[in-house]
Amino acid sequence: MDLVTLTVDVVIALWVVAVVVGIVRAIKARPPRLAPLPEQIRNRFEVGWERISGRFLYEPQWAVGEADSLVMSLLSARGQPLDHARLPREMQQARHDAAAAANGRPRDKTEAMRQVLLQYRTVFERNLGPKPHRTAPVPRREVA
Repeated sequence: MDLVTLTVDVVIALWVVAVVVGIVRAIKARPPRLAPLPEQIRNRFEVGWERISGRFLYEPQWAVGEADSLVMSLLSARGQPLDHARLPREMQQARHDAAAAANGRPRDKTEAMRQVLLQYRTVFERNLGPKPHRTAPVPRREVA
């Protein structure tokens, strides 16, 4: 085997390795397919969100913290990986803005937290999925 053949073989092997690594990285970077929620669990999440939004007026900081917990629980229930890099971009932004709002001036704090809660609501609604459609039973007609 001469030097040229060896060089060509090494280049081809490196190219094959690079292609395989690229394919693996593309598969890992793909957003996961989220599992649908059973109706009972979906309803539990909806009730939780209503409770959080109802208490925002009296305890905005608590509501933002609970919204984060609820949305993370929702993402987990749907099968979303929860490491920071794989969270939806909107969730990453909401968490960043929540930290900034918590350290803001008292006068602007409530408005900033309201904006953060709206961000969490967007992530929540997008990941909750559509309500299951219930079809009404078809009335039977008697045949004479």
